[in-house]
Amino acid sequence: MTAKHITKKLAAGLMALTLTASMVPAQGAATTYLDVDHKLWYAPAVEFCQQHGLMDGSSYTDFEPDVLMTRATLAEALYRLAGRPAPEEGEEMPFSDVQEGHPNWSAVAWAARNKVVNGYPDGTFGPEDPITREQIAALLWNAQGQPSAPEAAAYGDGADISDWARDAVNWARSAGVMVGSNDNLFNPQGNAGRADGATLVMNYARQFYGMEPGYPLPESREVPPNKYVSENFLLDENGYLSYIGDVPCSRGIDVSAHQKEIDWARVGAVGLDFAMVRAGYRGYTKGTIVKDEYFEANMRGALNNGMQVGVYFFSQAVTPEEAEEEARILLEWIEGYPITYPVVFDWERQDHDNSRTQGADGNTVTACALAFCKVISEAGYIPMTYGSPTKIYKERLLLDRLQDYPAFWLAHYTKDTVPTSFRYHYSMWQYSSTGRVDGIEGNVDLNICLTDWSTWGGKNFPG
Repeated sequence: MTAKHITKKLAAGLMALTLTASMVPAQGAATTYLDVDHKLWYAPAVEFCQQHGLMDGSSYTDFEPDVLMTRATLAEALYRLAGRPAPEEGEEMPFSDVQEGHPNWSAVAWAARNKVVNGYPDGTFGPEDPITREQIAALLWNAQGQPSAPEAAAYGDGADISDWARDAVNWARSAGVMVGSNDNLFNPQGNAGRADGATLVMNYARQFYGMEPGYPLPESREVPPNKYVSENFLLDENGYLSYIGDVPCSRGIDVSAHQKEIDWARVGAVGLDFAMVRAGYRGYTKGTIVKDEYFEANMRGALNNGMQVGVYFFSQAVTPEEAEEEARILLEWIEGYPITYPVVFDWERQDHDNSRTQGADGNTVTACALAFCKVISEAGYIPMTYGSPTKIYKERLLLDRLQDYPAFWLAHYTKDTVPTSFRYHYSMWQYSSTGRVDGIEGNVDLNICLTDWSTWGGKNFPG
């Protein structure tokens, strides 16, 4: 390992940089970083920093938790917590080794202007130098305006603390921002790994800025109840469900590459009304976006045989930015098709050991759904989310925060196709995964739609 790497495995509480351990959320986390195991102690802190944009990885897929945190990294985090103030007109950089164009120029300039950092006696800042523990204490103390603090208990290695850092270290201990090891050592010239640094930044942000884990979501709103009348559902001899009464009813299927090549002329002759076509998916490990190999054929086949179409994307997004990316790519794929049914965000947790979505909670999934739906809605299509009763009841998707995009596609396979007891309103119900339709080899999902989409103002409706 290089000098910037820790020489042993990271462990929780390594020369404890952080606030009390109870402040670290005790659950897994989902990030875009392939080198962050969602089960490890520091994963929630890395997720927090990615959610709030406080620390970047070395790349979109690498966080490098065992690399030492640099001076510029902490300055950047404090600058972002301060709201990323714009540089003053004509501002000059006081440090000779931070040139214009440096990725942390604005942060270091802000930190110098506000006396958060002082630099070295030779006029340099050392942006890539590993930051020491006493330097961390000093930056945090300076960022808080150098508050006075009662004299804290002395560390066993207190004599090793530099004179310029003594007040900062005393404040950090009194405020509970930084503590020493179990044997009362502070290790002032020791360094911190990026995993420890992320935990420190998270806890500092929570204590002094009131930030909490999770993405900001809209206020909770009441979700309309399921008012469908069970007796109005009818199942015919082919296993197709319909609904009688004053509610619009159409019958359809959803298809993907799993059905392989479909004889759409035969499907069209069955008399089904619509097809929901998978446009693509994101891989569950590396997160690569892939177009469904049968997408174009299925779209043309359904449309050419008199069926209306909607599309869905199988998402494995773990950040809103990824969900927006999925939506934008999907819009490119569907351009030119007369889509009159919704464009669906289909996020499903994968239980594989290396699945990128294992640690994602309801807040993350809902934030991703909101981001996806916003892009789709702004493009003129009807956005929709998808989920099962379990997903909703266990708060893995928060319908009460999605009422700006209320269309919901319920997946619920009941015994003998009895009407679902799902307690909330749904626009479409996927009631079987073992349906049989002439022209499709093997099983196919069956759906009933109880909504007239022409009243929703989608871009492809006449008038």
